[in-house]
Amino acid sequence: MKTVLAMSALAWVGMNFSPEASAAGEESGASVDQGSKAMRLWYDKPAPDSDLGWANRSIPMGNGYMGANVFGGTKSDRIQITENSLYDWADKNSGFKRRGLNNFAEVYIDFGHNKTSKYLQELDLNDGVARVKYEHDGVEYSREYLTSYPDKVMAIHLGASKPGEVSFTLRPTIPFIGDGKTGSVSAEGDTVTLSGVMTYFNIQFEGQFKVIPKGGTMKTSDGTVSVSGADSALILMAVGTNYQFDPQVFLTANPADKLKGFPHPHAKVSGFIAAAAAKSYDQLLANHQADYKELFDRLSLDLGGTEPKITTDKLVDAYPGGASDRYLEELAFQFGRYMLICSSRAGTLPPHLQGIWNVYPRPPWSSQYLHDTNVQMAYAPAFCANLPELFESYAGFFKVFVHQQRDYATRYIKQYNPSQLDPNGDNGWSGPFWTNPYNVQGRSPVAGFGTGSWIAQMFWDYYDYTRDETLLKDTVYPVMYEQANFVSRFVQEIDGALLAKPSSSPEQKIRDTVGTTFDQQMFYENHHNTLTAAKILGRSDSRLRLYEKQLPLLDPVQIGKSGQIKEFRQEGFYCDYKGPKGKSVIDPHHRHTSMLLGSYPGQLINDSTPAWLDAVKKTLTLRTRKSHIGWARAERIAFWARVHDGDEAYLFYQDLLGGNYLHNLFNDHRGGPLFQADANYGATAGVAEMLLQSQDHVVAPLAALPAAWTEGSYQGILARGNFEVSAQWSKGQADKFEVLSKVGGTLELRYPNITKAAIKSLEGQTVEFVAKGSDQVSIQTTKGQTYVFTGIPAFTPVAAPSELKIDKDTKGEVELSWTASADAASYKLYRAVGNAPAYESVAADIKGTGFVYKAADLKQTGQMTLKITAVRADGRESREGATVVRLLP
Repeated sequence: MKTVLAMSALAWVGMNFSPEASAAGEESGASVDQGSKAMRLWYDKPAPDSDLGWANRSIPMGNGYMGANVFGGTKSDRIQITENSLYDWADKNSGFKRRGLNNFAEVYIDFGHNKTSKYLQELDLNDGVARVKYEHDGVEYSREYLTSYPDKVMAIHLGASKPGEVSFTLRPTIPFIGDGKTGSVSAEGDTVTLSGVMTYFNIQFEGQFKVIPKGGTMKTSDGTVSVSGADSALILMAVGTNYQFDPQVFLTANPADKLKGFPHPHAKVSGFIAAAAAKSYDQLLANHQADYKELFDRLSLDLGGTEPKITTDKLVDAYPGGASDRYLEELAFQFGRYMLICSSRAGTLPPHLQGIWNVYPRPPWSSQYLHDTNVQMAYAPAFCANLPELFESYAGFFKVFVHQQRDYATRYIKQYNPSQLDPNGDNGWSGPFWTNPYNVQGRSPVAGFGTGSWIAQMFWDYYDYTRDETLLKDTVYPVMYEQANFVSRFVQEIDGALLAKPSSSPEQKIRDTVGTTFDQQMFYENHHNTLTAAKILGRSDSRLRLYEKQLPLLDPVQIGKSGQIKEFRQEGFYCDYKGPKGKSVIDPHHRHTSMLLGSYPGQLINDSTPAWLDAVKKTLTLRTRKSHIGWARAERIAFWARVHDGDEAYLFYQDLLGGNYLHNLFNDHRGGPLFQADANYGATAGVAEMLLQSQDHVVAPLAALPAAWTEGSYQGILARGNFEVSAQWSKGQADKFEVLSKVGGTLELRYPNITKAAIKSLEGQTVEFVAKGSDQVSIQTTKGQTYVFTGIPAFTPVAAPSELKIDKDTKGEVELSWTASADAASYKLYRAVGNAPAYESVAADIKGTGFVYKAADLKQTGQMTLKITAVRADGRESREGATVVRLLP
């Protein structure tokens, strides 16, 4: 793997499709030449030293082992440190802000520089380094901050333009001592050590802060280290607790005993510091960039943005009131990838609601892991945004807490469907709603049991995007098979279907009903994926035949009378169900849209199920844009992308950037500000879905390109099948695609007129393909080969008709009318009866804007969706159409 190292701000640019650049890619992912465009956040003043300044302006950094928020002050710099296992709890732990993740350390570096000029603070996403620079008394001072995963430390390099001018006092502190937290700070030689105990779980913690000056003098006093007259200095920070990835943590009931027998972190933290101190800063920087850039440089995006001359806070403030800023749209996309690299690394705890950052003693919702969308949204960009190995963090955590979930599974089968109980405990594992590093909750009526299958979907995606069969065999398949085992025992036969009982749709007020769409779709997805994986691996496990028999009975999609996908089976028209007691109300604009998860991130609803896809679009329209919740807006970007409406997806991206993003690009969940990281991750995934889709295992570049993005390019978005895709477009039309086949296999690629393109290897050899109509090709690829598509003929979409109406409906015929399409030479009429996933053609070559549909079964058919499309003179049909639901008179 070729990796580019740099000592200063790196450049970033759009596409380079040269053979040399493409050939540099290896199976593990190509390193992108980022050229001259810098992806950075920058400011002309430090972040305010307050909780508001932390949320709105501090610069976030992280390496999995710690999160850091840098304020960049000149009189005194503040670096707030988070360590995700430093947790507090209480028996009565309710409410919005409650005990949970604690603030590990507040570190101050006192400089006493009051009168400064030419101040600059930046976070360079290209190399994962933050910097501060300013002038004071004729000297230019500089700081460079990095958080290194390979070296497990934070490093800060302090410099000055003149020798002997670096002087400071390092002053680490322990916040919130006294409320379930004890600790002390001491200094010896060149190192400050803070240590203590979080008493509820008996968590022993330690942080070490080592100063390595070049020149000058150094002294210690009262838990501080002071340096005077140095030429430069290096500060190293390492933190840790006695937490371990061990099932004991979850299986032990007594909180104080959960970590019993685990060693104090002193030796571990000392080892981190000693190993880092043996290296120069240049070596630490090189190690960090070799690791960071191998991940970050895999993907570039250029929407035509230009580097702004205004600071990032002003850029964010200007976005809602003026023309959309392409640079901010690019920056926010890459910022989500940056945050995931910071917060999800193998061997460390996964990102929680706030990622890896928390400043409070009582953080929002305890900084827990919520499995009814938040965790899944955090990992959505891991796959499509070409960072799949970052899922190892969650996979490792899951291996620890699943032991408790197996015990819960046996309890719930015994409670809800005892006839299916395996007395020997082989009942699979049940899905949690929330968990934290020490506890995993039993069943909550806030979300249904579908959370388990949604977790399993992430494991499936890990395989599906990498196609690593060893990973499938050893990690993914066992997770899915055991989850299917639980579901197969839990569901009950009701009205000819196998339904969840009890069942809830996440966070709606109606709870403990039967067969919510959330549960049924998630169950279906996992059964299907388990069977697919078993076929790939040649497995013949005992319950596979049962799963195959159950699959069609899981009944994942119900179409309502409004043409919507029902959230509750008992719905008629949209949101008219009042709950089991007839007193509840469904929120029609709810932040959760859980009945659509089969369309995203699932694969059940796709282009091969057009009637369901239309129902998704209808549901999204009825849900409206009224929710201002950050993650909900991010999720809607992807939902709208999956129904190929790039313009609507783009509106939600604009809503999110203009309404939720703070000055440091943290997502403001709902005002306050209230930082929650999920929307940052989710926005990146949503934009990736606009630019590339593969949910039906057909690679579809530019599947939901908005009209606003008339030209641009990207390189390195990942598709299912482990195809790394690059695209270049202008005037809204594709100019070039490149597809790197990282493991071989069949490439199915869909784009208008793609069969008429020139398809060649990187070396210029013509590639054989099978055409499927005019818009899809099938290619048998070779591992490591890149396939280049050029000369793609321009495509003009066919305008769809609109406002389909039923003017008259008698028992044997339906009189229809619609608003004309300007492109139509004729029209086609389709119908989907009941909950059918696809349409059947019922009439073609219709002239005019009216038609009387006659069919013998109209007298008996209770509900059907009718759809009219336009056909142009060249025979091309409109992708979209107008629909209407016909109910039996």
